[in-house]
Amino acid sequence: MFQANYTYGHALDEVSNGGFFTFSGNAATSVIPQDPNNLRGNYGNAEYDVRHSLTASYVWELPLKVAFRGHGPDALLKGWQISGTIFARTGLPYTVFDAAESGYLQQNNYFGMIYSVPGGLLNLKIPCGKGAAIPLALHPCEPPQVLGDGSPNPNALFVQTGCETGFNTGNLPGPSGPCSGPAVANTQRRNQFRGPSYFNTDFAVTKYTKIPGWEKGMLGIGFQFFNLFNYPNFGFPDNWSSSLTYGHIFYMEQPPTSILGNGLGGDASPRMIQVKAQIQF
Repeated sequence: MFQANYTYGHALDEVSNGGFFTFSGNAATSVIPQDPNNLRGNYGNAEYDVRHSLTASYVWELPLKVAFRGHGPDALLKGWQISGTIFARTGLPYTVFDAAESGYLQQNNYFGMIYSVPGGLLNLKIPCGKGAAIPLALHPCEPPQVLGDGSPNPNALFVQTGCETGFNTGNLPGPSGPCSGPAVANTQRRNQFRGPSYFNTDFAVTKYTKIPGWEKGMLGIGFQFFNLFNYPNFGFPDNWSSSLTYGHIFYMEQPPTSILGNGLGGDASPRMIQVKAQIQF
């Protein structure tokens, strides 16, 4: 038996989850509009906007007796079963914020999150995966705002912190300082960037043997492999453009299935193997 389900979706809204909590729970998105006077400006991809999603499961009763042309003992060749699941989806969306600028505005009783102002046309196709993971982080999900000497990065996607002049407006770096260049008015739509994609597959092999003297008794012993290929799934990058670690990934996602359960705080990302025994009657 094999069954699979593929879904293409595109969810858009102005606030997700009714504005209570972020779907991802890691400040990757915002439940507060950037501009309270322009709620429509918060319209964009929903926090749970998954464009492509594939799930599958399978169970196969291995025909070993047939493969050996009927030779061999039934107790050894019959009752073998393999099964597994497959989960794959594209990455969840996030917004790039200027947390430092938001902090400056708290003295003016503004407690929302300011979207970082794009310096030009945004490149939304930057790969975001293991290359951005700490401690190496050779290829951050977005280029850093500043260079190693503290000077503005000419390849930065957004204007420097403190150079914003309003919602979606600011000044680029210039010869006299990080805010002395030309003025720009570019909009970063909510949740236009994508975190890493996700893939996981589990596998189990079990041998079922009839218990002598028990009409319906069946003993099953086997192995279960969680994250069979030991595939690393990375979380969201640091999405605060004012941070020194902007674009770096610091954690890994937990799979939906694991020996430790889901969301229990255990390191459930590596491959895990357990021996399973069960009695059916």
